[in-house]
Amino acid sequence: MAAPSSIEQLKALVTAKKGVARTNLYSVILPSIGNTESPRNLMLLCSSITLPSRQLATTQREMGADLQNVVYGFNNPNVTMTFRVLNDHGARQYFEAWQDQILPRGQQEGVYASAYPDTYVRPIQIAQLRKGWSIPVLNYSKDIKLGPININLDFDLDAGTEGSKAYEWTLDRAYPVSIAYETLSDESQNEISSFTVEFSYRSWKGQYFAENDTKVGFIAEGGITTDIGSQITNKLYNI
Repeated sequence: MAAPSSIEQLKALVTAKKGVARTNLYSVILPSIGNTESPRNLMLLCSSITLPSRQLATTQREMGADLQNVVYGFNNPNVTMTFRVLNDHGARQYFEAWQDQILPRGQQEGVYASAYPDTYVRPIQIAQLRKGWSIPVLNYSKDIKLGPININLDFDLDAGTEGSKAYEWTLDRAYPVSIAYETLSDESQNEISSFTVEFSYRSWKGQYFAENDTKVGFIAEGGITTDIGSQITNKLYNI
């Protein structure tokens, strides 16, 4: 009989396995589709992803009085992704252009011709990431006064690692089978517009990436900000 586990054993396991996997650390690499939104921008706009899964198909076999379920195949449920919408609607145009390649319009109104799958299916990579770490090296900030305008110079230099891939799923021969747009409403003024895309694919495979693939380096961030925008806004409101 196995001995009951303790919280200390759980802590030791988490430490030995380099921490827990987090649902908010992920990336997706989509293919380039003509002169549309870049795959990098789409990765930044993707707010949620359902990971690929596999459902075994069974049939019932009768062996005397014994009934058994025997596996004869499998199916892959569709993967869905949700994307935020910016005011240029580039993400919408990307997927609409992809679907136009799948079912292009003919020369006559209302006539469509289904394209051959090899012309529109693409691979898609979904990765769950490790959390990076950093150590502050230099933090420099200075305010400069130029007449009525305040200018802030800010520079940060950290030593550490960026998020690296821990596990990656590759969807083979994927394409967007449906685009579900949201309902526009004036009930909420702060809600961000988004839409959901459902992908069909032929198969998928997963791959683990060891942590020693991560490289340590320097991460620099800098910026210049002014208060001229807030001053102009205040003047407009005061008119």
